Amino acid sequence: MIVETHHVAKRFGRFEAIEDLSLSVPEGSVFALIGPNGTGKTTTIRMLMNILRPDRGDITVLGTPSNRLTPKDFERIGYVSEGQRLPGGLTLARYFDYLRSLYPSWDSRLEKEMCEQFELPSSRRIRHLSHGMRMKTLLVGALAFRPKLLVLDEPLSGLDTLVRDEVVNGLLQQAADTTILISSHELAEIESFTTHVAFIQNGRLLLQEAIEDLQQRFRVVLVTLSAVKALPDPWPANWLLPEIEGHRLRFVSSDYEDDQQLFRQLAQHFGAVKMECEPMPLRAIANALMQQRKRNLKR
Repeated sequence: MIVETHHVAKRFGRFEAIEDLSLSVPEGSVFALIGPNGTGKTTTIRMLMNILRPDRGDITVLGTPSNRLTPKDFERIGYVSEGQRLPGGLTLARYFDYLRSLYPSWDSRLEKEMCEQFELPSSRRIRHLSHGMRMKTLLVGALAFRPKLLVLDEPLSGLDTLVRDEVVNGLLQQAADTTILISSHELAEIESFTTHVAFIQNGRLLLQEAIEDLQQRFRVVLVTLSAVKALPDPWPANWLLPEIEGHRLRFVSSDYEDDQQLFRQLAQHFGAVKMECEPMPLRAIANALMQQRKRNLKR
């Protein structure tokens, strides 16, 4: 694994920011760390980068404990954060000259290709760049030395749709051999290119798995019943957000396998006469998990 955390916790005063977090990021993956704003994604990434120290647990990055990462290790790690500061007085050309001197593996051809692709004006001072251009600049600086791991903390936040698409396309074109760890709450934008996903809410890990497996096992299920019924108590553990009104039952199945098997179960136990199953985008899955956790906490 490129990144691993084991039972990591982080507290700020009385606030438990991260609780018992265990992650595994496979080599070659595009691993998305998702969840609402303020839920612990940035804290997690800062601990991976040794900007913050965990109160408990172990973290390894590229096989090295995070608290022992050296400048040599960071020559293989690219890092881009939404709030990252840049030297505003430098032109882009001077800024890349500076970065080029820090990384022995810097690829000047790749730098030039990405600057042309992103239409970055080399003579303009960084302080005069738009937010979108600054993010593109950071991405060039994080990719031009061809890192083994690229860590992106909310790189799409605040970007308009066109710039967002340009950043994503540039990322996918130029980081083919790089493992990417990206945190984001922009779920619709990252769903198309992520291979694995971990969902964090209120500092706790709700799930992590390959996105294909996740999308396969979640379905919105709409059922027509033979008679007016009430929800069973307790209802099956794999039903999220069940609702019943008259002859209609609706729930999210979290372990869907196939229509026939599910319909047989519903017909046998609940008198189902008709059923429809609808696939769910990543945002809908995340919303269902969040809402179900809130319901569980109230029960």
